[in-house]
Amino acid sequence: MAVRASRALISFESRGRAVRAYLYTPGVAPNGDGIVMLHGGTGFEMNSILFDAHAIQLASRGYWVILPAYFDADTPAQGRRLVNARAWRQAALDAAGQLAGKPGVSPGRVALWGYSRGAGVALNAATAAESPVRSAVLVAGGGSTDETLTGRDLSFLLMHARRDEAVPVRATLELAEDLRRAGATVEVQGLDFDGHQYDLSTWCAVMGGTRAFLEGGPTRAAS
Repeated sequence: MAVRASRALISFESRGRAVRAYLYTPGVAPNGDGIVMLHGGTGFEMNSILFDAHAIQLASRGYWVILPAYFDADTPAQGRRLVNARAWRQAALDAAGQLAGKPGVSPGRVALWGYSRGAGVALNAATAAESPVRSAVLVAGGGSTDETLTGRDLSFLLMHARRDEAVPVRATLELAEDLRRAGATVEVQGLDFDGHQYDLSTWCAVMGGTRAFLEGGPTRAAS
């Protein structure tokens, strides 16, 4: 669709550190939703190029979107995985806070969206006890949670390719079951693709599924 959005490089503070981010502002009436897009393991510079066109399209449909450089909150380092995870989780939550105050964003309608490593960050942030987030989209993600989510009205959409050399399908399906046991509502959508690095048509399917999930429509869920 025609571009009706703008992009700006901003920064916000998280745990006393400056975190860069691209903020995408809708040029049409906001639809009430905000999306925090969390990049994969190759980092902000590489993934901001990958996701830019999709973020622009989302913003052109009325979404506020922020793509934070969450590695800025704590540089990845061997032996510091727990420290990294806490810092990245907080950066994601602080990015959500940035969107929550934007004009036209409805309370409780800021979602976390993450790909690969970003899916793990989104999972940790969404399931944190202090998280205000009610929905999250995890693309090519695995892992587990030990949080109790019953009563929190938390919903997830998990997407996976048929074959993924980095995150096996079973890891995504096991995470879905773990989240259900914890008390969350979970949908799983299979993608018509083999591999971890998606092509353009697959990314379009991911974004279409994301919109359908957030807008309450069918996501063509499959396992």
